Amino acid sequence: MMARPDLAVVLLAMNWPGYQSLALPYLSGYAIADQRLAGHVGIINMDLTSDMDPWWVAYRVLRKEPDVVGLSATCWNARALCEVCTIIKAARPETFVVAGGPEVGPIAEQVLSEHPHIDAVVRGEGEETFAELLHVLLKKKSPWKVEGVTARNDGEIVSAPDRPLIADLDSIPSPYLSGQLVPNRSTAYIETYRGCPYHCGYCYEGKGYDRIRHFSPERVAADIDFVANAPGVREFSFVDPVFNLTEEGTRRMTAMLKPYAERGLQLHTIEVDIERVDDEQAALMASAGVRSVETGPQSVGSAALEACRRKFDRERFAAGVAALKRHGISVECDLIIGLPYDTMDDVLEGLRFCLAVDPGKIQLSSLHVLPGTDLWHRAEELGLVYNPQPPHEIIRTSSMDFAELRRAEVLGQALASHYRARVE
Repeated sequence: MMARPDLAVVLLAMNWPGYQSLALPYLSGYAIADQRLAGHVGIINMDLTSDMDPWWVAYRVLRKEPDVVGLSATCWNARALCEVCTIIKAARPETFVVAGGPEVGPIAEQVLSEHPHIDAVVRGEGEETFAELLHVLLKKKSPWKVEGVTARNDGEIVSAPDRPLIADLDSIPSPYLSGQLVPNRSTAYIETYRGCPYHCGYCYEGKGYDRIRHFSPERVAADIDFVANAPGVREFSFVDPVFNLTEEGTRRMTAMLKPYAERGLQLHTIEVDIERVDDEQAALMASAGVRSVETGPQSVGSAALEACRRKFDRERFAAGVAALKRHGISVECDLIIGLPYDTMDDVLEGLRFCLAVDPGKIQLSSLHVLPGTDLWHRAEELGLVYNPQPPHEIIRTSSMDFAELRRAEVLGQALASHYRARVE
C-alpha cells in the first residue's frame, strides 16, 4: 500500500458524455513536474460526466480523502459542480475546495461571496497558478497571496494581482506524452496555440489574452504522432478557435497531418475562418484528412454583427463553403438566436442564407451571456436580459421578447432538423 502524500489532491471535471477534459491533465502534469511538489503531493484526475448524480460524484471524490479538490468549471457543469462541492464541504469541512475555468475566473469575488463552500478561485490560465497554490497550501501559508488567486483572508475576500501569461507554452507538459491523458477513440483533442485574433462579443475564447502564443511545431508534431498511433484512434480534433489562422500555419499543419491522413486518420470538426478558404486551402485541408468543419455566420443582421464586433462577407462566406464542398468536406453553419439587435426577420434571413449555401449541417443555439465576455460587460447597454445563473440563457433582448426568442428557437430547430434529414 502506497504511503499517503502530504497533500492529497483530486482534480474533478464533469464533461459532456464521451468527452474528455484537457484542463485536468494540463494542471496535474504541470504540478507533477514542479520539483517543489515532488514527493509531497499526490494528484488524481477524475474525468467524469455531467449526467452523473452529484451525490455519487461527491462519494467518489470523498473516498480518496482529499486535502484539496480542484474543480474545472464551465457554464454547462457549474450547477452540478456547485452541488458536488457543497456535499464535499459538508462531509469533510477541512477539504480545501478551489475552482477554476471560464465560468468562475472572470467573476471570482462574486463566486466566493455566493458560495461559502468554495475556498478559492484560480483566475485565467491555471497551470502555474495552481501549482503555486499547492505549494503554498503544502507550506501552510496564505493562499490569498498567490498571483492569479482570489481567496478569503479572515473572512474578507481578497484578489491577488493577475499572474502573467506563461511565455513558453512548451513548459506545460503534454497531456499525452506525460501520461496524464489517454487518447479516447472517439474524442481526442490537441491544442496548438492559445488566444484568438478575433474579439467576438459572445465568446470567451480569447480569455483576455493580449497575444497569441503557440506551442512549438515539434511539440505539436509529437502530440499528433502519439494520438495517431494510439490504439483504436481513427480521428481527432483541435481545440484551436481557428484552424486556418495564417496561410503559413495552415500549410505547416496540413503538411504535418498528411502522412497520417494517408493512413486513414481523419480530422473531425475543426473550426475555420471560412472567408479565408479558397480552393487551395480546401485542397490542403482535404489532404490533411479534414472531413468536417464548423464556422459561422452566427448572424447576418448588420446591427448584431456590429454589436458583436464580428465581420461577415456573404460572397466570401458562400465561396468558402462551396470550395470545401468541392473537396468533400462537410460544413456546419452556426447561428445564434438572441444576439443584440437581431429581430425575427434577421433570424429568418440567417436561416435562408444558410439553406442557400447548402453546407451539410445547420446548427442553431441560443445566446448564453458568459461571464467575462464583451456582451456580459455590456449587457445593460445592449438591452440583454439573461439568467444570472449558469448556463446564463438569454431571456429577452431589446428587439425580441421572451416569446419571440422561444418561437425562433422552435422554428430554427425544426428547419435544421428537416434540412439534416434531407441531407442524410
